[in-house]
Amino acid sequence: MERKKLLLLGIDSTTIDAIEYAKSKNVYTIVTDFSSPEVKKEKKLADEYWMIDVADFEALKNKCMEEGVTNIYAGTNEFCLDQCKRLCKELKFPFYASDEGWKASRDKGFYKEKCQKAGVLTPKQYYLDKNFSEKDLEKIQYPVVVKPSDSTARKGLSIVSNQDELFAAYKKALEYSENKKIIVEEYIDGIDVYIGCYIHNKKLKLLYVTVTQFIRVNGQKRFGFSSNFSKITNLVDEQLLSKYEKLITDLKCENGVCMFQCTSRDNLIYTFEFGYRLDGIRIWERVARTKGINELKMMVDLALGETVSDNAFIENGTQEKHICWLMWSLPGKISKIEGKKELYSRNDISVLVDRFKEGDTVLDVLDMRAIVLIIEVFGKTYEDIMEKIVYINKTLHFYDENMNDMIIHREPDFENW
Repeated sequence: MERKKLLLLGIDSTTIDAIEYAKSKNVYTIVTDFSSPEVKKEKKLADEYWMIDVADFEALKNKCMEEGVTNIYAGTNEFCLDQCKRLCKELKFPFYASDEGWKASRDKGFYKEKCQKAGVLTPKQYYLDKNFSEKDLEKIQYPVVVKPSDSTARKGLSIVSNQDELFAAYKKALEYSENKKIIVEEYIDGIDVYIGCYIHNKKLKLLYVTVTQFIRVNGQKRFGFSSNFSKITNLVDEQLLSKYEKLITDLKCENGVCMFQCTSRDNLIYTFEFGYRLDGIRIWERVARTKGINELKMMVDLALGETVSDNAFIENGTQEKHICWLMWSLPGKISKIEGKKELYSRNDISVLVDRFKEGDTVLDVLDMRAIVLIIEVFGKTYEDIMEKIVYINKTLHFYDENMNDMIIHREPDFENW
């Protein structure tokens, strides 16, 4: 049997594990992007690497045909996934996402229409264009969320409480939008909920319900902590799963990892975004640990054109509780870091994202670029986890040039979870 050749587009948080898993299946691996292997050391882990930019579609297509590539994989970057889907269509390779499902993940307006058709509750939407007609403006009840229909990681998103702020937020959102479509919708001030699922042979399998608590950063609410234990899990079962089944059927989704981003208020859950890919902060790694279900391996199998077995969903993990902690930083240049090695030395703490080193500068922004670490803390009880969080707050420090601590140290509120 001819050995498969898997091309991995771009380098992200899944690359190392995807290469290792593919190699374990005797698949020949190739990684491509424009970065040198000295900068992106992941390239050296593959059997081969190319220096072709993922944006250069024709060069990639021709190289795939010349080198006998049989399959293509992209992990979390949506541009790489766009290119992967396009290449797979041209080369007649397998790609997990339907056209409708992929469009729903990339166009928030289209997704909202499909949710409403399936009976899924969504925030009220207001229709505006750059002309801002008085008739449209009069309908708006503040506060509202203004965001690009096609951006990720909260880029270009604003919560506004008056008309002047609305105009500025609309302009900002346009700067982050390629398709120049802007959504203005009701702001649901509630608890953020992320529902992670796997679509297996057209059926939805619930993997986790993650509930988020906010912290204050420069006076504004930002994600701080999330957890896999919450009373909201029951609401998801009662209100959403059967409707999500209708939704994925309408979107013609047959296989693949997906995430539903929601907000809970007054015992109701509002859905507003859809991710049809692996997450960018390695939640799949936690699911593999706590449930024994490995989403990344499944996605590599789909890229290879292989069927995911029903046995892959048998739970045999640790069943631990966990807290995911997004560590925000004040702006400035990092002159000294203390305590990071201690995090890496423990098996009850997992570092998901580690972006900064001594000498780097944290920008004065309120998006993901101001998050220096994302970690997960595991334990058998709430009290066990809280002790570890207190320890981390005492141990971990990022100092600026004046030896001021840059990390915004916080603790979660277990009582309101």
